[in-house]
Amino acid sequence: MHPVLLNIGRLTVYSYGFMLSLAFLAGLLIILHLSRREGIVAETVLDITVWVVVAAIAGARILYVVLFWGEFAHSPVQALMINRGGLVFYGGFIAGLLVIMWRAKKHGLSLWKVFDLAAPGTAVGYSIARIGCFLNGCCYGIETEFPAAVQFPHLTGLRHPTQLYASGTIFIVFLLLLYLWRRRKFEGQIFLLGVVFYSIYRFSIEFIRVGPRVLLGITPSQWISVLAFILAGGTLIWKLREK
Repeated sequence: MHPVLLNIGRLTVYSYGFMLSLAFLAGLLIILHLSRREGIVAETVLDITVWVVVAAIAGARILYVVLFWGEFAHSPVQALMINRGGLVFYGGFIAGLLVIMWRAKKHGLSLWKVFDLAAPGTAVGYSIARIGCFLNGCCYGIETEFPAAVQFPHLTGLRHPTQLYASGTIFIVFLLLLYLWRRRKFEGQIFLLGVVFYSIYRFSIEFIRVGPRVLLGITPSQWISVLAFILAGGTLIWKLREK
């Protein structure tokens, strides 16, 4: 693991923060590319993206701190140090959706169209950000003898590199969403498919990832995944039947 990418004098560049920045840049480029095809000007895309990025980071960090408060109880100021890792995707996802609803209405854009534009960019960004998690040594898996297992310096035993599993899986989802982009039958289809794919992946990977277990022995992210799958899958079926 390489939590620190490099040191330049008194400046420390953390791997997680760097990869997170790269993730947002890659996602923005994808969204800008798709937006041009939809006739949406770059200024509008940038306005929405800036607000979404701020909200997503805040939402993801807040949910992480709530779920893993034990890490911060002795030093609450650590909760502000997001450059060292510690974000929960669903927190950022929910906050981002709320901001998209607000900004899309302000610009007079179709909400479903904006959701569709955001989905592939979010997927590629997530894929890159998970590499940052691996370099940082967070979001690791349970102990295993699986051939792909790795040794994390601060932990005992070989563990699943769930960060790399996540990165590879969601990158495939990103490619699939791009493939389906021109074949979509209605606005919102790409977004809904993205949510369905992500919820399936997240529910599955949580079984081999270290995290708090709650009701029925599954994690909070798994419960959210179940809800997201039902809502997105149900809406997808309803819209397809309308066609």
